[in-house]
Amino acid sequence: MEHGWVRASEQPWVRRASDWVRQVQENYSPYLTDFLTPRERYLAESVARGEGVHAEAYGGYDGAERVRLLLLPEPWPTSSEQFEIQALEVSGVEGTFAHGDVLGSLLGLGLKRDALGDIVPVTPTKAYVFIKRQLARYLKDAWSRVGRVPILLREVDEVPELPPPPYEAKDIFVMSPRMDAIVAQACRMSRKEAQALVASGRVELNHAEARADAEVRPGDVLSVRGFGRVRVMETVGQSKGGRWIVRVGVLRSRP
Repeated sequence: MEHGWVRASEQPWVRRASDWVRQVQENYSPYLTDFLTPRERYLAESVARGEGVHAEAYGGYDGAERVRLLLLPEPWPTSSEQFEIQALEVSGVEGTFAHGDVLGSLLGLGLKRDALGDIVPVTPTKAYVFIKRQLARYLKDAWSRVGRVPILLREVDEVPELPPPPYEAKDIFVMSPRMDAIVAQACRMSRKEAQALVASGRVELNHAEARADAEVRPGDVLSVRGFGRVRVMETVGQSKGGRWIVRVGVLRSRP
């Protein structure tokens, strides 16, 4: 079934989510997804809601951006254990690291992005990483460095209170919700500079390359290499001058 409310490029993913929902309905049993981006979560929850399937989300701590969905035939009580998420405390022995350093190190070990939840730096030498529980043993054996920084790794059962990703909320004004227009306004650069970044492959829409004229929608995340991330939260309305008012969250990769 084709869904007119999603992009053509997202139709295969939505069909995948529809298969999960169908499996829940036919087997009358829960289904646990991989870690999802905000946009993937939005799409999957929309599919589930349309079919009368209940969805619970959890990413290992309150306010997590990347979450796993537990799809249920009925709104049953759930616990954090059912999401099969393990928190790891990563401490640098000598040297500092940032979010991108930790992510690059994990991907370099062969892990797929959907096996990883949030990476939450709390100091320049410490971060918490949320992963699928079954990967914990492998990482304890294989992961010893973030870049050139030796690390100590510890499984954490009780995660301290962590702040959600520190997105700076702001309203931007654009003539159209094109990707290059959003990047230009959110990152405070010219439209020409934004188009050049997109053309060079340094901007991703939901972790995939896209054209400069791609329409951006609520739940989308733009990754701008060398700058950080822009999360599109909602379209507020139109200004008197006819520009679209879009509410975004901006998260710089480095202070």
